[in-house]
Amino acid sequence: MASEQTRKIDLTQLQPQQILEIRKSTEQEISHFTQSLQALQSAQAKLRDCITSIEGVEKSNKTELLVPMTSSLYLPGKLVQKDEYLVDIGTGYYVGKSANDAKVVYQKKIDKLDEDAKKLKDILVQKNEIMNSINIVLRNKVMELEKAKTEE
Repeated sequence: MASEQTRKIDLTQLQPQQILEIRKSTEQEISHFTQSLQALQSAQAKLRDCITSIEGVEKSNKTELLVPMTSSLYLPGKLVQKDEYLVDIGTGYYVGKSANDAKVVYQKKIDKLDEDAKKLKDILVQKNEIMNSINIVLRNKVMELEKAKTEE
C-alpha cells in the first residue's frame, strides 16, 4: 500500500494572484467543512430528540397522543404498547425495538456523529491555521510590492 504524499507549497515563492487563488480555495474548504459540521450537529439534535421522546412516553401515564403526518398535519392516536418502537436503522429500514434498545441505537448514532464532528473540528483548526499563514504571506507580499514601487 503506497503512502499518500502531501505536497507542500512555499507560499513565499508565489505571486500575490496565485496566493489569492489558494486563499479562495481554502475559504471554500472552510465553508464546506463548517456546513458539514452544522449538518452533523443538526442530526445529533434530532437523535437526542428521539431519546427524549422515548423517555417522555415512558414517564407519561397518557395513552393519547398526536401522530405527525407532516410538519403541520397531525392525527389523534392511542398508544397500544409503550415499550415497542419502530427504529429507523437507515436506508428506509425499520426494526422493532424496546424502549431501552431504541435509546441504545440512537445513542450509538449520536456517539458516531460526535466522533465525526471532532474530526471535522480538527480539520477546521488546521484549515484556519493555513488561512492565517496565507494571509500573513499575502500581507508581506503586498507590503514588499508597495515598498518596491515607492523606491522606484
